[in-house]
Amino acid sequence: MVATFVLAPVSAMSVGAVRLESAGRVLVAVIPVAVGVYAWRGVPFWRLGTLLVVGGVVWLVGTFSLADTALAFSIGRVAEWVGVVALVYLVLAFPDGRLVGRVDRVLAASLAGMLVVLWLPTALLVARYPTPSTWVTCSADCPHNAFMVVGREPRVISQVVVPVRELLVVLLFGAVVARLVQRIATASKVRRRTLTPLLTVAIAAIVILAVAVGVRRLAPGSPLLSVLRWLAAFALPAMAVAFLAGLLRWRLYVGASLRRFAASLHAPAEPQDILAAFAQAFEDPSLAIVYPVAEGRWATADGHPTAAPVAGAARSVTELRDSRQRVVAALIHDEALESEKAFINAVGSYAALTLENHRLAADVAHLDREMRETQARAAASADRTREQIERDLHDGAQQRLIALRIRLELAAERSATDAVDVEHLNKLGAEVELVIDELRGLARGVFPTVLASLGPVAALREAVRDAPMPTTLAGRDVQRHAPEVERAVYFCCLEALQNAYKHARTGTAVHVTIAERSRELTFEVIDDGAGFDSNTVALGGGLSNMRDRIASLGGSIRIETAPEHGTHVSGAIPLSAVGSSVSRE
Repeated sequence: MVATFVLAPVSAMSVGAVRLESAGRVLVAVIPVAVGVYAWRGVPFWRLGTLLVVGGVVWLVGTFSLADTALAFSIGRVAEWVGVVALVYLVLAFPDGRLVGRVDRVLAASLAGMLVVLWLPTALLVARYPTPSTWVTCSADCPHNAFMVVGREPRVISQVVVPVRELLVVLLFGAVVARLVQRIATASKVRRRTLTPLLTVAIAAIVILAVAVGVRRLAPGSPLLSVLRWLAAFALPAMAVAFLAGLLRWRLYVGASLRRFAASLHAPAEPQDILAAFAQAFEDPSLAIVYPVAEGRWATADGHPTAAPVAGAARSVTELRDSRQRVVAALIHDEALESEKAFINAVGSYAALTLENHRLAADVAHLDREMRETQARAAASADRTREQIERDLHDGAQQRLIALRIRLELAAERSATDAVDVEHLNKLGAEVELVIDELRGLARGVFPTVLASLGPVAALREAVRDAPMPTTLAGRDVQRHAPEVERAVYFCCLEALQNAYKHARTGTAVHVTIAERSRELTFEVIDDGAGFDSNTVALGGGLSNMRDRIASLGGSIRIETAPEHGTHVSGAIPLSAVGSSVSRE
């Protein structure tokens, strides 16, 4: 059967009306398809171009409803339904060609579900389709439904299904319009260049479709329907033209921005100059540049650490690479520029060489900042150590020496008149021995001589000899190594022991292990004390000193603890980093 696309009845139409309908039918298909093919040339819009081509074809099939044969007429009426849903999907998916937001996905799914549940099945149950529609003005003389599979149309279709679906259409169209208005209002200045033309036309088109559905339900004989159906028929071509305007506007914007950017920069350029040029040229004041300074670590141009650049909240990240494909910087910018090759290629190639020098400067600044912080911690630790030595001397040995001096003066006075009290002098000798032992203990805490002569195991054994709680030490077959390695192990273990003793509770025991494994000198200090929550308790200066000591030798240290589960301090120093074993006499 060959369909003839003539409005029924033909006799009632003038030749001019037929030509107008034919021209309209051609424009409906040609404009969206042509704009879609043009959009394929640009990477950011190729998905939307595909949707325009498909929409143009579906819209063209919808014009089959102009035919005077039942089958072509029925195909056109069903295609009209599909075309309306496709048009709304295209609008919601603009400009990326895919549904990004959750609200957009819900709206598109709701329309698609309504099409599948309330529209397409009725094509098998109704004798005639609702009139008028986008391309149809006939009423009683329209062709019958060629897809009807029942003998008689169920009354529930006209009394329930049709009113319900038309009401839902109006409500969903209202929600779509509200969503489009919100997108325009919240879009960035850059994104509005492509959004505004099409979404403005889309809002008008969807409002026209919603009003047409309402007028057909409430006033089916209104002359307003004739105007509305023509406006609705050209909704897709009008949107395609608006998209083309937005696309051309975007191309002009990118070209003008690149010219402004090239004209505003003068070598050599500082990072702030590059940022200012980017922001001014592309009208994006929130642009930012960060530099990779280490594995997974980033910094600003002045060396301040910063979080790794992450896309989100309408922002995108573009990595700038040098000729060897090394990342020299990351540009954080408006997401509208994400897939714009002209922007990425031109800005990336122009800025990479300039930014490489500043990336190195940022790296140096970052390292310099870390070095200053380490030096500050070391100086603070030395100050605390000196203060502690001063307090120990003042509170211990100094007081004993003062008392000893007073007693000696008294002994001298008594010896001038009486016989020398030998027993009293012996007691003074015992006091001298106590002072000597106290000074030895103090010296052992600062830098024990046994560490240099016998190594860290012997030095720690001496340190835990008078420990305030049960302490075991295991360290057999440990060879002698470079002094800095032995000192680091000794002082780290001593600091961990002091922390365990300081925060001990009744029944706490401590176990220390020193061993050589796989060319590493390892140590462990384990206690079954109270422990602490490392997420809420800040690490003190002693633990920071431990980390600095071990890190300076290329080693690592780990602290595992939890409330009521004790504390486990472990570390390892690679022996290859500081030389081989050292023999001692």
